[in-house]
Amino acid sequence: MPYRNYNTQAGAASHAENENVKTENLDEDVESSEVKKEVPAWLSKIKEGGVKKVPKDVQKRRRNFRLKKMLTPKPPMMVLFELVNHSDIQFENFISDPITHLLKVTAHYDGKTFEGIGPSKSIAKNICSEQILQHLAFTSCMKDAENGNTKGSHGEEETPWTALASVALFKLFNDWQAQGVAVPMELMKSKSPAAVLNEPVDDPMEGGVKKEKKKVVKPKEPKEPKSLPENPTSRHPVQLLNEMEGQLQYETLVSGQPPAQTFTMSVMLKGSTFSGTATNKKDAKKKAAQAALASIYSVFYPSTD
Repeated sequence: MPYRNYNTQAGAASHAENENVKTENLDEDVESSEVKKEVPAWLSKIKEGGVKKVPKDVQKRRRNFRLKKMLTPKPPMMVLFELVNHSDIQFENFISDPITHLLKVTAHYDGKTFEGIGPSKSIAKNICSEQILQHLAFTSCMKDAENGNTKGSHGEEETPWTALASVALFKLFNDWQAQGVAVPMELMKSKSPAAVLNEPVDDPMEGGVKKEKKKVVKPKEPKEPKSLPENPTSRHPVQLLNEMEGQLQYETLVSGQPPAQTFTMSVMLKGSTFSGTATNKKDAKKKAAQAALASIYSVFYPSTD
């Protein structure tokens, strides 16, 4: 009996201990489950309305804004000189075709020769520059393909995609202009003044190369008649007549044989011809000027005969 009573008490004690262990384990499980159910702060804020997701249309507009800053329409020559130093490209003198009146320009780069033909120097140079850009793009693209499409942790390429996109936009907008479409100023605006495409140009292919503006010739207003200077006879007749009428052209007629030659100088002025005859050209011209001044301005020189 004593052994039986001892075992019963021991069993009861062990059963109580097991119950306590189960209770502790249950509490731990409840605590661990509560920890797992904890939600991140940013997610709880979204659910509570504290942080709102950016709508897709806003994201699209922001992406368009970033692309606009990166991509601007530029002519091929401008893009080329952004990628290559000026000294690396050698342009030769232009050659004009007398039949077609087209200009041809040749450039040397990377051991190759490129040509451009157009109706103006800037167009020919842009076409030639586009040929060099094609060479650059194809060469860099093949190099990227040989070395793998990506480099580095974020991916790197040598193909100038931004430059090619700028030229593509330039040609697209100019095609629209050639079709008679008025392209908005904001759509063609570039940070560089030379790339503003809607400036007057010789041809859409000229791009940022500005065309010389034609000077509007205004009809000349009739000049007021010049007034005679004081003491007009104090001046030489030829000089005075030039001051009043501008530079005049005299015709010379020679008569006789030396030494008995005579010279007759004539000048046409205001629909009339005035002449002077003397034994030398100087005096003959002087007399012709005197005759014109006397008839038009009523200026009479004293006779020297």
